[in-house]
Amino acid sequence: MTKASNIFQVDVHTHPIPDFYKEALVAAGYNATSTGDVFVDGFRTPNFTIDSYLQERIADAYNYSILSITAPGVSFLKGNYQAASLARRLNDQMSTWAKEYPQQLGAFGILPLPDTEASLAEIKYCLDELHFEGIGLYTNVNGAYLGDPSLDPIMEELDRRGATAFVHPAGPPQSPALPGMSLPVIEYTFDTTRAIANLLFTQTRRRYPNINLIFSHGGGALPFLADRLAVQTTLPFQGGRNFNESYAELQTYYYDTAVTLGNPQFAALKEFVGADRLLTGSDYPYVPGPLVPWIQGRFAKYDGFTDQDREKIGWRNAFKLFPGLAKKFPELDSGPA
Repeated sequence: MTKASNIFQVDVHTHPIPDFYKEALVAAGYNATSTGDVFVDGFRTPNFTIDSYLQERIADAYNYSILSITAPGVSFLKGNYQAASLARRLNDQMSTWAKEYPQQLGAFGILPLPDTEASLAEIKYCLDELHFEGIGLYTNVNGAYLGDPSLDPIMEELDRRGATAFVHPAGPPQSPALPGMSLPVIEYTFDTTRAIANLLFTQTRRRYPNINLIFSHGGGALPFLADRLAVQTTLPFQGGRNFNESYAELQTYYYDTAVTLGNPQFAALKEFVGADRLLTGSDYPYVPGPLVPWIQGRFAKYDGFTDQDREKIGWRNAFKLFPGLAKKFPELDSGPA
């Protein structure tokens, strides 16, 4: 193992926030005192510049970052013509940055859902013209969760292409009001779990097995609930499926390490999917810069992963998902770990 391969990291969970996107949120009525102080789902939207990120990326030892737009994406425009325009502008901006810094940045394209036709066109644009690493999806779009029939055309196209999709949680249609508790703290975690459960119960994953799906934040509560969900599918009214097959289906996804903080989470992920299905995620800039080294230290202190496992999580698994990365970094031995 070379020194370079020891420290190399691919971050699949980084969120650019262009000023024009903040302006669109403000125009749509999101809570804000200015474009520099916008709240989404009770959480303050951080400031972002590509220059500051590139500097912090180096300081935090992330070698390559795949950009994606966090929740709510453009769903707040509810599929009208402005949604397609804003999605295209965001994709073009991410493409500009990726072209300026090809050894540092890639992107997952954003879709103007729930506009199906415009979203299918944007998939083609992002993958065939911009050559993005994949497509960004959300756990739900205005209450339609992954697995909802309205999203089948999107799933069918991604499946036909064998594409990779990064799934970020969104706020659920309804949630209890807890004082001082923003939705990302609890509800984002459970919305990821809801989406995965819906893919299982609707048997959508069975119909579209060729999509490489990456779920954020260690899969939410899934590692703790996988057995519970799988056993539910064995009941006659849920299809009378085989427990082992349902459980194995939940293990076909990839999960990132963003905001995965403690030994119980690491141990659950190790037991659930092992190192082969884990990817590195920072959640920058929603995780403030000073917290990044602390979070990284928590992962480093967990002794359940071997050096070989850490290499897989750091970059080898990403290279398998995104073969273009191996071409960008030929100095790394990307063969079997």
